[in-house]
Amino acid sequence: MSSFENIRSLSSFRHPRDEVIPRDVVGKILEAGRNTPSPGNVQSLEFIAVEDDHSLENLGQMLGDHRVAEAPISVIVLADEERMNRKLGSNVREFCFSEGATAVQNMRLVAEEEGLSSIWKSGFDEHSVAQNFKVPDGKIPVSVVSFAFTDNPVENEPPFGMNEVVYYDEYGHQIGSFFDGMEWRGLDEETRIFQKRAEGFFTRLKRRVDKVL
Repeated sequence: MSSFENIRSLSSFRHPRDEVIPRDVVGKILEAGRNTPSPGNVQSLEFIAVEDDHSLENLGQMLGDHRVAEAPISVIVLADEERMNRKLGSNVREFCFSEGATAVQNMRLVAEEEGLSSIWKSGFDEHSVAQNFKVPDGKIPVSVVSFAFTDNPVENEPPFGMNEVVYYDEYGHQIGSFFDGMEWRGLDEETRIFQKRAEGFFTRLKRRVDKVL
């Protein structure tokens, strides 16, 4: 399956199967998280792979989600706020969370490729998670993502149509429903020429009408 299809089919789970994820698959998922774009190439991220049943139970309670406790593995994504601050010096929390979000998406896409569903948790009490998992000062948990096989994957809600969220050249400039339902790669040259000619025609027509009026 292509990366594009993985994005469209990305799924979560309500009821994970009681099935261990192979070590090579876990390694591939973590490697995907490690190879993520980083603001200023700081590479602030670290990961805690949680598989112990008691630790998963505690993590699920802290996040208020039973699925975290029931999944065979959850990954806590950590960002080194102090290192980010030394390198960039401003907006460091925003940078940390954006880098973490990119890593999570990378991991989820690779997991989907391996037949796994996943759930992404954020906005939790980072201090409680840090304390319970012995995270040192200066580093913050920014996300938790859980992975599992499931018999009933939950697909994402359908996104807005392309013609509702995509504009051309400037905000508000839409081209009917041309993009809707299509694998859009931008307008090709022939379509650009046709569009320019059509716009020119209607501009000249409007000027003539304005003169008559």
